[in-house]
Amino acid sequence: WEDPTEHIKRSPLTYVGNVKTPTMLMTGVNDLRTPMPQTEQFYSALKLRRVPTAMLRFNDEWHGTTSNPSNFMRTQLYLRYWFDRYKRGGANRTTTSSSEGR
Repeated sequence: WEDPTEHIKRSPLTYVGNVKTPTMLMTGVNDLRTPMPQTEQFYSALKLRRVPTAMLRFNDEWHGTTSNPSNFMRTQLYLRYWFDRYKRGGANRTTTSSSEGR
């Protein structure tokens, strides 16, 4: 904690300027490893850089989205939609946010 250099070096926000790939963030509201504010910061940074991005929040989930079978299914459907949308360079340059499971 006394030397923030290591924390800065390992922070995804440090490298957000390098991201060009469409990025979907899925996070559990109860996640202690990657708290919601960190996900929201990264999402906002991607939007500012005009990287196609989506952020999905899952209530009653931790670090993952498999505690509830319906969340697992929803995750699979969102992933399929995302990859179908952005495969082979057919990117639509819009940004979206969803609060599914809220």
